[in-house]
Amino acid sequence: MSITDTEDLLSRWKRLRVSDHALREAYKEGLRGKDILHAIFNGRIVEHYPKRRRLLIAGPVVQYPLPIHVVCDYTDNTELVAVTVYIPNRPRWINEHIRGMIPPPVS
Repeated sequence: MSITDTEDLLSRWKRLRVSDHALREAYKEGLRGKDILHAIFNGRIVEHYPKRRRLLIAGPVVQYPLPIHVVCDYTDNTELVAVTVYIPNRPRWINEHIRGMIPPPVS
């Protein structure tokens, strides 16, 4: 299965659910459930993890120019699940769409 964008992704599943874990992680970051949904509907797929049937969406929150990442699981044929959410930060992410280099551990 090839998913090309969020519109394609959302057209394939009958339901979208935000997991309890994603809601807890959002709360820790000062985000709300509607921020997760807004990011999914207005974001862009930046990474695919086909072996795990997951993908990463980068999208904006509702009222601030803040990008967030939402990992979605599509193992269920009827339900797309937002499994976790976080604010991308350096050095892991150069920006919300480009993964950065993680420096090697100091010995």
